[in-house]
Amino acid sequence: MALPIYGVVLLAMLSSLLLTPIARWLASSCGIVDSPDGRRKLHKRPIPLGGGVAILVAIYFSLILSFWLSPSIHSLLTGHDRFLAGLAASALVIVLVGLVDDRIQLRGRQKLAGQILAAAVLMLSGLVVRELQVFGWQVELGLLSIPFTIFWILGAINALNLIDGIDGLAGSVGVILSLTIAGMAWLSGHQIDAVLALALAGAVFGFLLYNLPPATIFLGDCGSMLIGLMLGALAIRSSLKGPATVALAAPTVVWAIPIFDVGMAILRRKLTGRSIYETDRSHLHHCLLRRGLSGRGTLLWISGFCACTSLGALASVAQQNEWLAVLSALAVIGTLVMARIFGHGEFSLLVRRLQTLIMSVLQLGLPGRQGHRDPVHARLTGTRDWNDLWQTLTEYAERFDLSWVQLNVNLPAVSEEYHVSWERKNNRSTQPQWSTEIPLMMSTSTIGRLSIRGHCPDDQVCTWMGELIGGLKPFETQLVSLVLEEYNQPLQPQPVPASSFATGVAEIQPNNVGS
Repeated sequence: MALPIYGVVLLAMLSSLLLTPIARWLASSCGIVDSPDGRRKLHKRPIPLGGGVAILVAIYFSLILSFWLSPSIHSLLTGHDRFLAGLAASALVIVLVGLVDDRIQLRGRQKLAGQILAAAVLMLSGLVVRELQVFGWQVELGLLSIPFTIFWILGAINALNLIDGIDGLAGSVGVILSLTIAGMAWLSGHQIDAVLALALAGAVFGFLLYNLPPATIFLGDCGSMLIGLMLGALAIRSSLKGPATVALAAPTVVWAIPIFDVGMAILRRKLTGRSIYETDRSHLHHCLLRRGLSGRGTLLWISGFCACTSLGALASVAQQNEWLAVLSALAVIGTLVMARIFGHGEFSLLVRRLQTLIMSVLQLGLPGRQGHRDPVHARLTGTRDWNDLWQTLTEYAERFDLSWVQLNVNLPAVSEEYHVSWERKNNRSTQPQWSTEIPLMMSTSTIGRLSIRGHCPDDQVCTWMGELIGGLKPFETQLVSLVLEEYNQPLQPQPVPASSFATGVAEIQPNNVGS
């Protein structure tokens, strides 16, 4: 009996259902598990990783079996050997990179290099965007075609990777996006890409039955990056209007919620002076959980947001009207921001930062007059009152004539994240400036960073440096008190001798901005 085209979904789902317990056992045996750390990873016991292996094998198996059982799928796949081989090889690369990361925790740059390698393998199969079509405008990319394609694939990989923060979230979003791309591909006449997207949807859905709260296995980086890679590639192919010409609106809107979440994470970390690779608990799912939603409730809401933007994308393809896609995305994102559910703090911080930049460029204020700019506060999460601590720090800044102070506090275990920065304006001293960044420690955990900048004194540098470090004692005492109250447990700060504090913890570096 011939297998219908939609049968690939059932094959992939059944294969995943059978393979996931095997992958779970293998991950546990090899020590590829996600252990709780009491700070960001708050599950109660180690959970096996490596769900991406089960999904990848299920996709391979379902497509091979469908090739032999279904004449229609056989005819669709025939003649696309180069792309299929490239996609299979690229998927294998990204799963291997993810497995290594799940096992030994690669650095951000190392993982990025692996992602670029996977994207390069995919591009060798011919997947290169050379021309974009946006609202009827044709944009030739020329030399930018390769960088744009790599950027798109990397964005898709990391969008899924970064939202994988609670049980079942990345899998649920992956299923919705896969089905949406399958629909877009079918409406656009790209039936082979519809079949591949259906195979992905079935494999992820089969795995999802083990990953819904409470999860017994996690996707791991190998799984979330695999889903992102395949969705990124298929989103391009499902939107082709000609050889290497992509209608950009619909595939971008399909990714609207993951892109918005990742964009806010990057904006939040850059504006608060942190690495974009640093983790926090300010993603969309964290914000919903803090509003009292359960894990399953959070999944339903985020899935609903993705479904709204996906329906807009499908409608835009069916009606050949890109504005339907754009308006659906703007409606959902606008609702999240205006209702202060997610993104409002980041946008407020961006606006204040732009205002400060514009004032600096225009050099508003009286020349040569000393003063300070209004501090830029951002309570990204939490309810703790940090005003007294900040007042102590500004008094310290005035005492030592500092020119810039920035405080970042990040307590993900209790969902508290606070940022504030202050700068003295019209500071035209001819003395060279120094700057330093001091990690704020509690027990063995870093709970924040204090960055300061000022001018070097004329003489007695060593005496002045000792006073500078000693002057932070009231700040440290208040910080410890606040954090102990927040955690409500007997943590003790790690004492650091003054000598090691100056040379080991905080390395003062020259900065010639003011010279």
